[in-house]
Amino acid sequence: MTPVSDKYVVHCSFCDSTNVKKIAVFGTAQLVSQYYCNHCKSVFEFIRWQNDLNKEVWSV
Repeated sequence: MTPVSDKYVVHCSFCDSTNVKKIAVFGTAQLVSQYYCNHCKSVFEFIRWQNDLNKEVWSV
């Protein structure tokens, strides 16, 4: 599991696994980081505040 902060854990965009490794602090934009999924062997980008945004949507 790769925590981004104390609030949430990074999960793979393809298989939803939390067995991921950060490979770059910045991806195609400054607000994303690049990760490698050890489960499905995919490279993906994770928005650093993605889970915070989802919480706001669901709390409305």
